[in-house]
Amino acid sequence: MADRPDREARRQANFAQAQKTSPLPPSLADVPLPGGLQLGEDEFVVRTAKDWGVSISLVLTTQRLICPSDLTGRTQVSIPLSDVRDVQLRKHWVGFATIVVNRIDEPPASFPAHINGARIRADISAMTDAAKRATFPKLSVVTPPSTPDRYERLRQIGELRSSGVLSEAEFEEEKARILREP
Repeated sequence: MADRPDREARRQANFAQAQKTSPLPPSLADVPLPGGLQLGEDEFVVRTAKDWGVSISLVLTTQRLICPSDLTGRTQVSIPLSDVRDVQLRKHWVGFATIVVNRIDEPPASFPAHINGARIRADISAMTDAAKRATFPKLSVVTPPSTPDRYERLRQIGELRSSGVLSEAEFEEEKARILREP
């Protein structure tokens, strides 16, 4: 039992650090993770499927993404954020949009994004970029960003708005986020 107060004190200290370094606000609340997975002492939930308004099992933490491994949604995969190469939103001519998470040395994971696809992609990308900066701090200074430049990203979200993937409010929110970036 003596370890419990120590663990809580360490978790509080880790939470304070996560609040300073995470691009999205972490939560100290215990959220049940799919597949019986547990949060580490230094890991905190930043978004869940409920936050994005989707019905699939989806959790984004300060260290990993827990998502369906494919469009069937039958199996879950836990992807360390440092292993994510990039995140794409694919809008199909017919049907729903898909989020594709390309991983280093692993097949991509993909899941449907009936709504809020651009927001989901942006949130996962923000956390992935932060994880890479924390893992490779010197490389992030000299390595050009893997995402397209600001004007290209603005053009892309404009196309998403025109095609109906993004609502006007989602477009404005994403545009403001892009323009705030350094």
